[in-house]
Amino acid sequence: MQIGDVTVEPLTDGVIPMPPNLLYPDVPLPVWQALPGVLDGRGMLQVPFGGFLATDRWGHRVVFDLGGGLAPQLLPDGELPPVCELLPRRLAELGCPPDSVTDVVLSHLHIDHVGWASTAGVATFPRARHHIHAADWRHFVDEDADDAVRDKVAPLRDAAVLWQGDAVTPYDWLRLVHAPGHTPGASVALIGSRGQSLALVGDLFHHPAALDHPHWRCGFDWDPSAAAAARADWVDKLRAAGTPLVGPHFPELRPVTLR
Repeated sequence: MQIGDVTVEPLTDGVIPMPPNLLYPDVPLPVWQALPGVLDGRGMLQVPFGGFLATDRWGHRVVFDLGGGLAPQLLPDGELPPVCELLPRRLAELGCPPDSVTDVVLSHLHIDHVGWASTAGVATFPRARHHIHAADWRHFVDEDADDAVRDKVAPLRDAAVLWQGDAVTPYDWLRLVHAPGHTPGASVALIGSRGQSLALVGDLFHHPAALDHPHWRCGFDWDPSAAAAARADWVDKLRAAGTPLVGPHFPELRPVTLR
């Protein structure tokens, strides 16, 4: 994806087969079955997890979300996903070693987004500033929301750039906007350059089918009412702006333009 002076590459870390009612508990199965090609032969969604690499012409390399990491415990039964631990290989294919990453942006601090934040207790991207909303740092690191997340993220304490309020602009082409609901500090990353734009929405949406149904409750939302309001607001804003959006769980991490 070329957004003016910024190139955005998908970084798949793995794929989780997931029953759709785990993501959207209130949506009847026939709704999914009516969508061509969405479910596999076992009636499961094939849900990718990973992130994105944005590079600009000034040499900045920004990774958005960090997948599940080594041996991610992402499935309810504790088993490994059949496809996992791909993100470092993908970065290597793109000629991006860990020590060349200048920034990491974490849309929120769920385990399938912070898996490569640290490896054996050391930051995986040793020279990167790690942009995290302060509300999520309080919830997941200073408090006790998730021990696995704390273990992954706590080693970033010296490298973390904890931002507060409604928005922050790390670069001229990058704006991070607070969109709480899925977690207290969930955010959307807006990339804009030379009149082109792209929204990296984190877990605001888990599947493109939900774009037409922002009221669908996600089973992993921290505050379902706030999350639904955020989804509806962002659908309206992105549709009006003509900005494509993509999330790290979208099929093949492909962007979608709202109609």
